[in-house]
Amino acid sequence: MKFYSSNNVSSVETTAVQEFQNKMKQLQSKYQSQDEKLWKRGTTFLERHLNSSLPRPQPAILLLTAAQDAEEVLKCLSEQIADAYSSFRSVRAIRIDGTGKAAQDSDLVKQEVDQELSDGFRNGQNAAVVHRFESLPAGSTLIFYKYCDHENAAFKDVALVLTVLLEEKTLAASLGLKEIEEKVRDFLKVKFTNSNTASSYNHMDPDKLNGLWSRISHLVLPVQPENALKGGSCL
Repeated sequence: MKFYSSNNVSSVETTAVQEFQNKMKQLQSKYQSQDEKLWKRGTTFLERHLNSSLPRPQPAILLLTAAQDAEEVLKCLSEQIADAYSSFRSVRAIRIDGTGKAAQDSDLVKQEVDQELSDGFRNGQNAAVVHRFESLPAGSTLIFYKYCDHENAAFKDVALVLTVLLEEKTLAASLGLKEIEEKVRDFLKVKFTNSNTASSYNHMDPDKLNGLWSRISHLVLPVQPENALKGGSCL
């Protein structure tokens, strides 16, 4: 009888992938209004990262976006996907809320976010969710160069789930992923580089925004509303 190694993937990593797959299947059965692409692309993307050889070449960056009618779902689902990635370690993902930092000094927020991410990742957490990325003061978002860079990220064995809440009421289900991606990019461009934006945003240079966008837009996926989700409690 021959015994085959599992492509040099340790049993620990195999278990981590299996736990993640199970959690994602559970989420898919709960969130039944979501597009198949969200599950297929999102699961494959994060699964591939969990399954890649150590040390991993770069972190996994997933950007989820929604219109106003899916704000609650965006918050719930982003946290649960990040937690699914971490499920084997039995730790919750780091949670950062951009809305609570919107009016703060950009440099201060940059330091806070840096501290929260680095402390969490050093202490065994391997995923983070950054809610309402568009609400962070523009200058502070440059800290994500450190965490989302393709080659020189400070931590590579981690996943970051970023969320962007668009201003429109609904997001047409017929939109393709490329159109969604362009919509989010244009929205952040207006939000971060528009001179009419409140001074707390410390307006970002368009070239820096382009550099940031190339790092955070690995995979941009839309989130749709769920009829079953009412009253602020997650499914």
